[in-house]
Amino acid sequence: MRALVPILLLAACAAPSSDRSILAIGDSVMAWNGASGIPEVAAAQLGRPVTDASRSGAHLTHPNAILGALGFDVSRQVRSRGWDWIVLTGGGNDLRGVCATSSEAAILDGIVDADLNGDLPDLIARLRASGAKVAYLGYYDGPAGARTAFTPCQPAFDTINARMARLDARDAGFLFFDAGTVIDSADRDLYAGDLIHPSRQAAARIGTALAEAMRTVER
Repeated sequence: MRALVPILLLAACAAPSSDRSILAIGDSVMAWNGASGIPEVAAAQLGRPVTDASRSGAHLTHPNAILGALGFDVSRQVRSRGWDWIVLTGGGNDLRGVCATSSEAAILDGIVDADLNGDLPDLIARLRASGAKVAYLGYYDGPAGARTAFTPCQPAFDTINARMARLDARDAGFLFFDAGTVIDSADRDLYAGDLIHPSRQAAARIGTALAEAMRTVER
């Protein structure tokens, strides 16, 4: 694990290589599959350079300052300006363990509440203020008939997605892309062995569709 930290910090601190560069930030849904991951596929489809600063286990806002500084806080994974697009995931690890409990509502509203306030809209506003277009990748459903640590969170994820869709409608430079629109929960080939993360096939499917949605924003 220690060997990964310098690599992460170099990626997070890297400056855009061109005015068409893409930065990816977020959690393991974004980071999974390495060079064959979602942002890498999207960038290849668009013919653009990409820097992937996402990190498995990252929280949207990490409660531990040290871990946050090491890349486990999505809101702190952006270390430079000048990106054309910033694509992100986040919120799942903040909710993990509290979904379907009395603590869920407060955590969910802290991420994004019914009035579209919260850590996620604040982060997006900051990224947009830097001049970047921003795409938020909404979580897909887990596999049908299987239970994972995130199964109780599905209603909360649906709520986040619905609220992000509303944010999309009021900002032409912000894109909400629901990964669930291209992931068939009945097809287990689209899930990694843990039944949580995307398989390479799923990453290719999501990345390709995300790239097309990004093209639409630019037209």
